[in-house]
Amino acid sequence: MTKDSVLLITGADGFVGQHIINHLQNIQYTNVHGTAFRPESASRLAKTLGNNNVHTLDLTNQPAVTNLLATLQPRGIIHLAARASVNESYQQAEAVLNTNTKLQLVMLEAIKEAAKQARLISLGSAQAYGVLPAKYQAQPINEEAPFYPSNPYAVSKATQELLSRAYQLSYQLDIIHVRPFNQIGPGQSTDFALPSFADQIVKIEKGQQDKLLVGNLEAVRDFTDVRDAAKAYEVLLRQGVSGEVYNLGSGAGVTMKEVVQKMVALAKVKIEIETDPSRLRPVDVPHFVADISKLNQLGWQPETSLEQTLGDILESARQANQ
Repeated sequence: MTKDSVLLITGADGFVGQHIINHLQNIQYTNVHGTAFRPESASRLAKTLGNNNVHTLDLTNQPAVTNLLATLQPRGIIHLAARASVNESYQQAEAVLNTNTKLQLVMLEAIKEAAKQARLISLGSAQAYGVLPAKYQAQPINEEAPFYPSNPYAVSKATQELLSRAYQLSYQLDIIHVRPFNQIGPGQSTDFALPSFADQIVKIEKGQQDKLLVGNLEAVRDFTDVRDAAKAYEVLLRQGVSGEVYNLGSGAGVTMKEVVQKMVALAKVKIEIETDPSRLRPVDVPHFVADISKLNQLGWQPETSLEQTLGDILESARQANQ
């Protein structure tokens, strides 16, 4: 993998994709391409990548994806495109399962048919670990832990990984399997917890809302700044071992209560917190922390403090609500 290699990022207009593109360009990658589903997203993406490197298409369309790979002949693919909300998956389970499975299957078929030289960074999710048996609880989770997914999104991501493994074994494809834990940072949708908290705090600061509404604050989570995660994906493109699975996280656990307290401390006004029953999930994993020793061995370490990330998320929310 060289810095003039053709790299393709699917779902490049999304939260993680934009940060990966920024990192790749900052370290002088010169041939980065991205896909977008909607023309308006493609137009925004073109401002960063240029018109010739943005491809507007439906990634569930097999002929279109195969044709794109045949034309580009990418050396690396970071396959981010997915429906990524746990909460959405409870409301639209069939759509999330069908879409994420189809997105993975189409990409694998396209690589098999048109770009067998490509290294695929296949995005699973730590959500697939789910509610693990007692012997795995309250300790960092390594890549040998089994899957006990507890929501439809987690099932869809486990399915994506299993499909990738099947195609890798059957057709000798070059695939790196990644299981990201919670990735956070500026620009993330308010469909996710921390951006939602930030958005609410800004509204409280502006007198538009009375209380900060939260869900379960007892859960322990592992948060990685998305800008650190972007660096990890580039490291995996170059140095990851084909066929291996890598957890991507910070390796540190923090309760949601601590996170909320840190965010409230950054507010410009006093904040009152209230539990909102509608924000509680049917099942919530109590302890979710990554063992990242495999990724550490490739030379990657998280660099950004949680406090810095939370401050950036809150400032991003203030700018969005101006």
